[in-house]
Formats: sequence, C-alpha cells, structure tokens
Amino acid sequence: MSQTSPVVMFGSAKPVTCAVMDYAHRLREAIEAQRPGFLRVETIEPDRPIAFVDAIVKALRAGALVHLQMPIEGWGNSVAPGVALFAARALTRKGRIVVTLHEWTSLNALRYLSMIPDLMAADGFVFVSPRQRDAFLRTPWVGALKKASAPVIPIGPNIMPARIDPDRVAAERAKLLGAGETRADLVVGFFGVLYASKRPDLLLRTTKVLHQRGLKVRLLVCGDFLWDKPNDRTSFLALAHELGLDDWLDFRGRIDDEGDLMATLAASDVFLLPYADGVSLRRGSFQAASQLALPLVTTVPEQVDEFDAMPALKAKIESAATALCAANASPEAFADALIRVAPQKAAAFGVALDSIWREAASAHLAFYDALAAPAARYRVAAAE
Repeated sequence: MSQTSPVVMFGSAKPVTCAVMDYAHRLREAIEAQRPGFLRVETIEPDRPIAFVDAIVKALRAGALVHLQMPIEGWGNSVAPGVALFAARALTRKGRIVVTLHEWTSLNALRYLSMIPDLMAADGFVFVSPRQRDAFLRTPWVGALKKASAPVIPIGPNIMPARIDPDRVAAERAKLLGAGETRADLVVGFFGVLYASKRPDLLLRTTKVLHQRGLKVRLLVCGDFLWDKPNDRTSFLALAHELGLDDWLDFRGRIDDEGDLMATLAASDVFLLPYADGVSLRRGSFQAASQLALPLVTTVPEQVDEFDAMPALKAKIESAATALCAANASPEAFADALIRVAPQKAAAFGVALDSIWREAASAHLAFYDALAAPAARYRVAAAE
C-alpha cells in the first residue's frame, strides 16, 4: 500500500487479545473496499516513545490525517499514547488529528488524565456509542465546536465467519456436555476479553448458584484476560476451584480462527454477558454473540436510545429470548434470568451485521472529507 495514504491509523502490533485493534483492521478493510489505498494502519509501540512520536510527526508533515484509537489493550497502562499526539502537534502544524474514543465513562482516573493532552491536540473525535459521546460533551478540555461535530459511528462485529460448520458445532456440543457424573444439563457461553467490566467473577458465582439449585451447568469461556494483568487469570481459576467448579468450567482462552470460535460458541445453550456498564453499541462481544440464534442474558443499556440507530440489535435485546438484568444484579438474579430464557431457543434469532462495516466505512470517509476540506490538509496522491 502506498506510504502516501491520506489517513494513517496508529495502533499496536503486540500479539494480544485486543478488540480495539481487531476493530481497526476491520475498519481499514471496509474503507479499502470503497477507496483503495486511502487508509493504512501503522503499528508503533509506545515503549519506543521517540519512534512513536516521530512516526506520527512524519505522517502529519506529509499532510496526512492521523487517526488514533483509544484505549488499546496492547499499550497496557502506558501513558505515552495519551501525550504522543500533543507532542507531535508541538513539532508540526501540518496534517489533521482524529481520536476515536471507544471508552470514556468507564475510564479510570489515571487513564483519563493521561489522555487530556491528546484531547487538546485533536482536530476531531469519533465515538462508537451515544452514551460515550454524551458523557464526552461534558468534558472541559475540548471546545464546543469539536464536541458538537463528533459523530457516533457504531462498530461492526469483529467476528464474522462466512460459514459455521454444523458438524463442528455438534462435536463441540458433545464435548461441552460431557458424560457421566460431569454431564451438563445446560451450557452457558461467554465471549470477550475478560476484565473488570465484563464481571468474570460473576460468571463463576452465577454458575455456582445454578449448581446449588440442582442444575448441572458448564460455563464456556471463549476469551482471555488482559496481557498486562497476569494475576487476573490466576485469580479467576482460583475462584473456580474455591467454588468447586473445576469440572464445570471450560476455559478456552482466545480462539483466533473465526469459524472455530463461532462453532464453539454456537454449541452453547444460552449466553451470559454481564457488562457492568450495560450492554451497548461499543461491545463487539455482544455483536458477535448476536449473530447466533441463541438465548441471551445481559445487562440493561444505560441509555434508552442506545440501539435506536441499529434496529436489528434493538430487536435482539427486546426479544423474548433475551433477558436484561440490572448491572448491579446479584448472581441469583442472573441465575433466574438464565433459567427463564434458556428454554426460549425457538424465539431466538441471529442478526446479520455485515452491512455495519460498509456503513461505518462510508461514515468515516464522510467525516474525513469534512474535516480535511476546509483546510485542504491532504490529498490523494494517486499519481505518486
């Protein structure tokens, strides 16, 4: 791809589970389908801060629009991404800077403070959820014009298999159910990166409640913990042992092959996605699970209009096969919800979401064009 691409998106190349970088690559592919060569992804890690800032400056001086996704798991707790754009802007006035904020309301105080310099340096912002944008509108660090022009562009699913092999689903189903004394009555599936707002401890405690009620439940976990918090996985497995769930936890970790992942998830009876901040458009794990015709238990959206822009997903959460619990509900309440919707498989449906990426690409291109047009900061170097 030409190094003179009008938009350069910076990110992490670390081989870790990171939904934000999965999103970045999906978005590049969707934009490539509409404008070949228009956007490229460059991966410079912040543990090389000079090289990181230098790469951004080089792109800006070439007249490109630099697009940073924040936060990215591969960058861990480094504060470098939060000041890199500010430092680059101090070195050149050329180019434009855009930041997509995948999280805002759930950021911890240190990460919030570390991002303030980049917020001040950015020329434009993109959000993936109305709730995140509404909260951002109250920040004092960004001018009213920039806040008002910040669009919400929903993410598409990072996982979109072309086909799910029914034989593979049947094989996984047999494996998950097991045999003998440890044969399960019900398989509860979970997909996503495991960190505090995904409530990994609640997954286990809800499973324990169901066992106490005489229901043999196997918990399937497809996803892993943050790479920079290695003790979290140890604590999770220790809690499973403490609760007597060693034989009832099937922890798969990250499954890279999309077909294998979806076939494994499809072998579940019901999904449990207990987001601490409510189900929302920014949750790629929810979108992935929504493509399967299985019952679902998740948490109430914090904004009533969260899914108004995506009727298919709105129908999914309003389905008779979906139960919404309060974010602070007890394991007992989640257990009740699972028992209630698990038999509703006939009412469950999968949602086709492939069009979201086309729409996201078009919306990004319109945003890039609008941001660049007044100052003519970049042009497609087709002749180069």
